[in-house]
Amino acid sequence: MPITGRSVSRLFAALTLLPVAGAAQQSGLDRLIHRTTLENGLEVVVAENRAVPLATVLVAVRNGSFTQDSLEAGLAHLYEHLLFHSFGRDPSAFGYEVSKLNGRYNGSTNHEVVTFFVVVPARHVEDGIKLLGHLLENAHFSDGDLKDERPVVLDELQRDESDPEDLLERQVDHALWGASWPRKDVGGDSVSLRGITPERLKETYARYYVPNNAALIVTGDVTEDRVVEAARHHFGDWKRGPDPFADRPIPPVAPRVASTAVLLGKDVLDVTIVIALQGPSVRADPAATYAADALFGVFNDAGSPFQRRLVDTGPFLSVSGNYLTLDHTGPIELRGKTTPEHAQEALLILLHELDDLDLLVGVTDDDLAIAKKRREVATALTVERTAMVAPQLAFWWSSAGMDYYSTYGDRMNAQTMNDLRRFATTYVVSRPRVIGVLATPSVVESFAAWLRGGAHKTTP
Repeated sequence: MPITGRSVSRLFAALTLLPVAGAAQQSGLDRLIHRTTLENGLEVVVAENRAVPLATVLVAVRNGSFTQDSLEAGLAHLYEHLLFHSFGRDPSAFGYEVSKLNGRYNGSTNHEVVTFFVVVPARHVEDGIKLLGHLLENAHFSDGDLKDERPVVLDELQRDESDPEDLLERQVDHALWGASWPRKDVGGDSVSLRGITPERLKETYARYYVPNNAALIVTGDVTEDRVVEAARHHFGDWKRGPDPFADRPIPPVAPRVASTAVLLGKDVLDVTIVIALQGPSVRADPAATYAADALFGVFNDAGSPFQRRLVDTGPFLSVSGNYLTLDHTGPIELRGKTTPEHAQEALLILLHELDDLDLLVGVTDDDLAIAKKRREVATALTVERTAMVAPQLAFWWSSAGMDYYSTYGDRMNAQTMNDLRRFATTYVVSRPRVIGVLATPSVVESFAAWLRGGAHKTTP
């Protein structure tokens, strides 16, 4: 990442879906993870890995789109930009200080966590902690800062909306979450972003940016004693605040009660088909989240019966499924590519697969074992890249808690076919969903007429 780059990263979300899945590796990682809580409530998490002489210093704040109301969409992301901008009352000061350490920095806003981090040579880990301590404790916002940075965020939003795939994703998500959309809208829109005032930004800082709602996560070639000592020195004066959620609890996500469709006509070659559903909450139904990961691991495997029916001998060029683990209801999404002449057939077959998902047609215990092993290998490789571990830990710390992370491997290995069936029955089979189609205007027009004619009993 470039030193000056700061953006909402879909890659971040993807990376954080992969906690370690092997029991042996999990216990080994546990031995390298140390957790301490300072007197002001700041959690300090240290993950040692001396593979390379680098350290990642990250501060995670339990903030993000889930804290936004209808007037605040995009607020958490805009705040992330402005915090770097406010350092030393000079927009370039933070980047300059990091460059003196031969490091790089970035920030990320997600649904349920906001992060700020630096990657530096390990010998500069205390300096990295000092920089982030100053950044978090001494935020200053002015009308000028907001005037300078708001166009940057609006430009990011415009770039996203100019991409047909991103635009389809946004419209499908909007339909999926309904009244709860502002709490899922990380980027916001031009109306909400232009309405955000310095006063609202200061209120966000005062409410959420307190040590008892944050974690300092340090990974790489470091030691616990060294990190904790620096944390006490540079974060110890950060004043504890009230529980941010005590007087402003997060309302439950509005459930979908009916299926609907979003059809988007653009000048594209292939047809993109998306089916989105509301999935489980990791804190309300943690068992379902393990089953979701296991089931979509099977679904996405190139040799699975799903891929054989949908791609090898079916109408799709490619198709995959995923569930994003979140506290406040995570989304389930199936996404596939097909050709205009096979688009209607592809949607019908995919809908049929979903409504028979609890039957696990053709799936064997061996398929499940292979999916578990693939996840174990993929996550083990991720853990070896120390810069990836810190944002991964931040994600789980905020959405699920560190205990979920530390026991994930054992619980994944314990998944059975019946667990997968329970997840499918509860969250997928015959559940309200949003169907999204991206195609040329002529294909979309014929698709709309076909759907209105009652193409399939599960379509709108």
